[in-house]
Amino acid sequence: MSTPDYEVTNKYQVEAGHREDQASVDFEKSVHEIQIEHVPEGTASPTKALFMLLKAFVGTGVIFLPGSFKNGGLGLSIGLMVILAIICLYAFQLLVWVHARIGGSYGDMAGKLYGRVCRYFVQFFLVISQMGFVASYLMFVSQNINLIAEALSNCDPPFESKYWIWIAVAFVIPICWVRKLARLSWCAIIADVFILFGIICCLYYTGSHIQENGVGPNIASVNQRDFGLMIGTAVFSFEGIGMVVSIIESMKKPEKFPMVLNIGMLIITTIFILIGAIGYIAYGENIEASIVANFRTEALSVTVQLLYSIAMILTSPFMLWPPLTIIERGIFGSKRSGRVALKWKLSKNLVRSIIPCVSAAVSFGVGADNLDKFVSLVGIVACMPLCFIFPGLFHFKLCKNIYLRLLNVLLMCWGAGIIVYTLYVNISSWIDPSPSAAHVCSPMNY
Repeated sequence: MSTPDYEVTNKYQVEAGHREDQASVDFEKSVHEIQIEHVPEGTASPTKALFMLLKAFVGTGVIFLPGSFKNGGLGLSIGLMVILAIICLYAFQLLVWVHARIGGSYGDMAGKLYGRVCRYFVQFFLVISQMGFVASYLMFVSQNINLIAEALSNCDPPFESKYWIWIAVAFVIPICWVRKLARLSWCAIIADVFILFGIICCLYYTGSHIQENGVGPNIASVNQRDFGLMIGTAVFSFEGIGMVVSIIESMKKPEKFPMVLNIGMLIITTIFILIGAIGYIAYGENIEASIVANFRTEALSVTVQLLYSIAMILTSPFMLWPPLTIIERGIFGSKRSGRVALKWKLSKNLVRSIIPCVSAAVSFGVGADNLDKFVSLVGIVACMPLCFIFPGLFHFKLCKNIYLRLLNVLLMCWGAGIIVYTLYVNISSWIDPSPSAAHVCSPMNY
């Protein structure tokens, strides 16, 4: 997709006066923005920017896609993934255009264009999206660790799957106390390596399963009942809009970013469709919410489940960074520093402990059995406004072209409409859930 025909004179010159205090900018940073902080501003080549884009999008959310293809049906899911990718790409390009003119973070742009209330709305959606991601990660971790416990204990784990959530969050909390992100760079590197290894193993296991057993049972082309859940999960996977601004600012020639974004979205969409389709084809209606739960029980699959769980735990503090900093500053302000008094440091650590516990409590209450529906819910409620509504709203304020403003209105109306419809489908799936296959324990064969 080409960049819309905008006025481009000096589009990448942003006055320093447009920027607000850097501390407030940090509040909206997503894990993706944090992971690329080591790139000096204004030095990255287009190739480096493309790598960062792929690294940001192709991560933890990809493991939920095969299950979402079951909700949508194979043919409809592929079509919806392409359509959503095109719409997301257009919205991302709008955000790039707006940033080129006024600069700042996502929240900064909202505040400059529509005032403090709009900024608070953006911060709110960033907070609930990041906490929702962590809640879904903890469900996934609890499910995986329970599968490992079943495999190693001959189907006699010490307790139910949901109780592993509290063990996982016990590792997350101390990492959340760290306030200098540079000290956590090793977490991001380890998590990236483990995720890449897990994705490669996903392709290996699904391909091997198809070769040995053929296609899975009862593969549907269209699932009219639950396809709305698929849309939410797909948007969950495309949640990398938070890192677009940081990649632009890291580039030596930011005017080339629209081309990088086009190429990157093409590659990302291809990967998402490949993993989602091959996973659903391999396991059919027996596909789990996270595909790693379908792997046959052996040393390699247990290793994948363990490493992916560790990756989720290490990623969670980064995902919680926006809520941690926004809520902490809202409660304590900028003057009550832990460097001044120990009581403030302990109080802030308490807040930083409560926030992951809230995500864990949500995860515990929902349960791993509802993981696919919860992932879709997070995508609907938190990610869709950030992906569709706000970019159109920002561009509408600055653009003078009547036809492009009309497209902005259509984008916002489509985003609002799809939120209402998919939310209705999601709520209906909780009230009247579809039958799911019973879990069968598979002990390790020594």
